[in-house]
Amino acid sequence: MKIVVVGGNGRIGVKLVPMLTRSGHEVVAASRRSGVDVVTGAGLAEALRGASVVVDVTNSPSFEGAAVMKFFRTATHNLLAGEAAEGVNHHVMVSVVGIDRVLRNGYFRAKFAQEKLIKDSSVPYSIVRATQFFEFLNGIADAATHGNAVRVAPVLIQPIAADDVARAVAKIATGTPLNDTVELGGPERFRLDELIQRSLGASNDPREVIPDRGALYFGAELKERSLVAGDEAELGEIRFDDWLGRASHATPDPNVQRPVVAVGRTECAPLKENEFRISEVPPGSVLLVGDVAVFNIDGGFCATQARCTHRQGPLSEGSLDGSTVTCPLHGAQFNVWTGAVLRGPAKDPLKTYSVAVDGDVGRVDVPLAHPVAST
Repeated sequence: MKIVVVGGNGRIGVKLVPMLTRSGHEVVAASRRSGVDVVTGAGLAEALRGASVVVDVTNSPSFEGAAVMKFFRTATHNLLAGEAAEGVNHHVMVSVVGIDRVLRNGYFRAKFAQEKLIKDSSVPYSIVRATQFFEFLNGIADAATHGNAVRVAPVLIQPIAADDVARAVAKIATGTPLNDTVELGGPERFRLDELIQRSLGASNDPREVIPDRGALYFGAELKERSLVAGDEAELGEIRFDDWLGRASHATPDPNVQRPVVAVGRTECAPLKENEFRISEVPPGSVLLVGDVAVFNIDGGFCATQARCTHRQGPLSEGSLDGSTVTCPLHGAQFNVWTGAVLRGPAKDPLKTYSVAVDGDVGRVDVPLAHPVAST
């Protein structure tokens, strides 16, 4: 059957799409990169045509309260309206465990509103609430950092690997709509402060984690069990220590289409310093030219410094959606045309450089002024 994964280039999407494809389904990875914008509705009707299932794993480009609420309300309304018009018979949404317990958090309020829209619609649905991902732990630490100290509440947390979430969502998406909510949690529970310290220690991060009962979690107060799944939750298989070992020795998965593709040079005529071949940078990809990342955004070329301004994460290994690149380490987002910070924890913008194009040869030049389109 045809399954549309909206947000198919995101953290769960890049794992889910190949899983469903290997199971024999026709899978569409819908995102702004593929010409589908759930906020404006551009390309949405075409993507949904003939679909049996839609899996929504989109995320807001901004976590500011009003912006994230607007994103999820608008995107979900457009999706559900399009699905009803096309006769889609199963809408699957990935949500977060505990959102109804931490409603002072603007992101959780928006996800809760998104769930209500789905429950009130005519489209059969399954809502999958997952606990925090292992991959987000350092982001939690960054949000709680003051100077060299990380202050977090010593409450329970039950994190799960993104791989386990993708497997569970794939199973639910290919089954009968639940018209209900299910929870996913990791196989272990930890104290948040202790787990953050272990996560930072694994990367030799010198920050000190301080347990603080009054510390806020993205602006909200936590209770002992705010972040843990219920007793009936389905549990993942990957344990934290195993995940940590894999993460520190990670190698690319040849079965996964990376959202951003770092392309190597081909053996052609010699290039001068700071030059590259246009053919090496297809739309939606990035090429490393020394310490500069060159992006092809729908045929227009721009360049930025190659590493995130937060903790030097390699942007070529992140995800690219339209003109927004997301750092793979802590989730900071930047506009690659202007270098502007779109989402923290980064505070400083990227350095940007203009790109001149002459036939099949491009050259990184002076600070960026305007996009240059290829001819």
